[in-house]
Amino acid sequence: MNRFTVVVLVMLLTVMQVAAQNQKEIEINTRKTPLNQVLIDLKEKYGLQFAYDSDLLSGFLVSANHKSFNSDEEALRFLIKDFPLEIERSGDVLLIIPKRKNKPELTQISGQVLEANTFEPLPYSYILINRRPVQSDLQGHFNFMASADTAYNLQIAHLGYFVYDTVVTQSLSRNFLLYPQIERIQEVQIYSNPIEKSTLIGNTAGRMKINHQIAPILPGYGDNSVFNLLRLMPGVMASGEQSNDLLIWGAYESHSKILFDGFTVFGLKNFNDNIAVVNPLVVKNIEVMKGGYEARYGDRVGGIVDIQGKDGTLLKPTLTFSINSITVNTMVQLPLSKKSSLLAAYRQTYHQLYSPTRISIVAREENSTSGAGAGAGTPHGKGPSTNRISDVKPDFVFRDANLKYTFKGDDGSRFSLSLYGGGDDFSYDMDAQLARVLWTREEQEQNKQLGGSAQLNYPWNNGDATNLTVAYSAFGRELYQKAQTENNQNGNITTLNDLDAENTVDELSFNAEHTLNFRRGHRLLIGTGAINNKVELARFSDGKQQININNQSPRIYSYLQDEYPFGELLELKTGVRAIYNTKLGKWYVEPRVSASFSVFDDLKINASWGLYNQFISKTTVLDSTNNYTEFWTNSDEEQVPVLSAEHFVAGLSYQRNGFTASAEAFYKTTDGLSRYVNGNLLVSEGFYEGKARSKGLDIFLKKEYKRNMAWISYTLSNAEEQFPYFRINTWQPAPHQQKHELKFAGVYNYKSFYLSANYVYGSGFERYDLEVDNDLNFDKAYSRLDAALVYKFRPGKVKAEAGISVLNIFNTGNIKYSNIRISTIDELSLIGVYSDAISFTPAVFLNIEL
Repeated sequence: MNRFTVVVLVMLLTVMQVAAQNQKEIEINTRKTPLNQVLIDLKEKYGLQFAYDSDLLSGFLVSANHKSFNSDEEALRFLIKDFPLEIERSGDVLLIIPKRKNKPELTQISGQVLEANTFEPLPYSYILINRRPVQSDLQGHFNFMASADTAYNLQIAHLGYFVYDTVVTQSLSRNFLLYPQIERIQEVQIYSNPIEKSTLIGNTAGRMKINHQIAPILPGYGDNSVFNLLRLMPGVMASGEQSNDLLIWGAYESHSKILFDGFTVFGLKNFNDNIAVVNPLVVKNIEVMKGGYEARYGDRVGGIVDIQGKDGTLLKPTLTFSINSITVNTMVQLPLSKKSSLLAAYRQTYHQLYSPTRISIVAREENSTSGAGAGAGTPHGKGPSTNRISDVKPDFVFRDANLKYTFKGDDGSRFSLSLYGGGDDFSYDMDAQLARVLWTREEQEQNKQLGGSAQLNYPWNNGDATNLTVAYSAFGRELYQKAQTENNQNGNITTLNDLDAENTVDELSFNAEHTLNFRRGHRLLIGTGAINNKVELARFSDGKQQININNQSPRIYSYLQDEYPFGELLELKTGVRAIYNTKLGKWYVEPRVSASFSVFDDLKINASWGLYNQFISKTTVLDSTNNYTEFWTNSDEEQVPVLSAEHFVAGLSYQRNGFTASAEAFYKTTDGLSRYVNGNLLVSEGFYEGKARSKGLDIFLKKEYKRNMAWISYTLSNAEEQFPYFRINTWQPAPHQQKHELKFAGVYNYKSFYLSANYVYGSGFERYDLEVDNDLNFDKAYSRLDAALVYKFRPGKVKAEAGISVLNIFNTGNIKYSNIRISTIDELSLIGVYSDAISFTPAVFLNIEL
């Protein structure tokens, strides 16, 4: 038998088998069963393919007593014969749609995206309707209008939730429930894994959406799980443990804004990244805009981190209790009625976090100065040095609280009142015998943060929406530093540094935004508002008042943002924001534009450009030994200019089968930097105005497989600045300049166990060029590997999880750069005081939800 005969026989057998399968009878035996459930059974039993609106078909009950059919179409026609439905075939798929006598001219699909278990609104959910992108608003509302078609494929995705996938055949307006965990839902939908899509990158230029639900699985203290996840993202600095502020894409401290429930978070001290200013138990959604963001956001020349808090459940009272190595944390959710709820959370430290070995002194007998950039003289010694631990007893206390009331109307409206208060207190006294003198230093810092907002969200019957927000926040900081020496031979006491400063800032704002929805995802955002910042700053050095500021910065603004999709390939956002500073009597206009082009289904190119202004920021105070201290100030265009920036962002992203690859390039220029220099023989004391520029590249690679994931992010960055007091008129490295940062994170899931690890490498900060010996350089590279094991279990009706994290597994000697202090003993001796970054540290936690 030749090969040709064998091939023919195989083909005949295949055809006969397929024919036999096609002729297999379809049997239906059911009684008063919803039609959608019957179709699910047919799909599982015979492999038939259907597309339909599950909610529509669930209202039709069918009965069949051992009925047999020769084809899927024959069976389906029997099932729908008594209902106002009809079918259409598309290949092997049968589409079930309602009968329509007169085809309407317009189809409107609108609703609200909610979490199924708590009915929490899911803000900024990603929605696709026939491959046209739509985004829900702050309260999960969305509206889509188009010329009437046969059917619409509706997909709704939110990070950490199952994807909602269904077919819509007519206009509708209802709630769409997304589930955060695996449950059997009786309808034809496609679900993602609960820890898939840990981060959404690449849909818009410079924008990331982070799934905070995976944050507790990653290594770290539970109180900082949200910001620990943030620091692992590309473009957000992690090395050096710069805990005072988020440094994004080369922006300085205070140039990036953190919003929580609509009010500004100015920040607490947050030593060693142990405690984040935002309680992770109350977080619901996180949006990160690294640059090039749209017109609805303003008042910063850096990035924006927009965090939305939970509303509180309407179903039953819940209690969440969490304890870890440093704090105890509780959250209570109380339904007050069927429409209103109350959420309260409180946490605080319960023991001393720091031991005497955490602060070190480096002393050098000789000193020389160099440094092309720093006019005050950059220490750069080559002489012998000693590195010793002084007798120090640091004291640190932290506490904060959240309170939120929410009311939800039957018409989809929502009112919320969110309040926050927190504070920390850090102090230490230290002394050390160095050469011929006894050196002593004491430092104390107190920070307080208050915030509150009232928000009203109202969806109109035509699908439009109005959002009103009134917000207030205040921050206060008191700082005291004193260093002196006592000569062992003659008893003379010399004061080296005596600083006493107090800085307060508050912000009162009102914002009104209305969204107009048009056909095929086209929408227009119109907003207006007012904002006022009040700043008080008093700084005394050696008994002399250096700075005394008490002013306000009232502003009114409006913005217009147009979002227009050109078919399935291009989405264009254009907008403009106009601000009028009533104090300065001047207008500031900020045009913005961004575009997203879908080359293929999986490949997208993004670009954005915009102008930005900032009227309140931190001014740097530079002392004679190059110590940097930051204070909040208002721009007055005299001593402190208005910050202005221009952003260019371009990137591309590829997503397919759980793999994500993204690359983004950025270039930003900033004018109006303010710095106060103490002065010396070469430089006069006073305020100086400078400028900065930053450029770089972010690369992000992520792979998700089943319940496991891993990602790598790399940032190449160059941040430079120029000030008139520089000895050489050239661009010099910015204080936070670091060329390379590489980060890795991975999560492996086996049943109820989650094993995770993350690694951060930073090439070092160039301005810390103080060389004290061969073993320790202040500009050294940063390296840290962490790992964690988490176990989730349910004793009875209680949800619980326990875990252990090991931070800095290899006990790498890193420096916490924000705590470096340089001082002098005499004309020839130099002292460096610094805090070690996190060393080898095991940390445990237990979370219980009742």
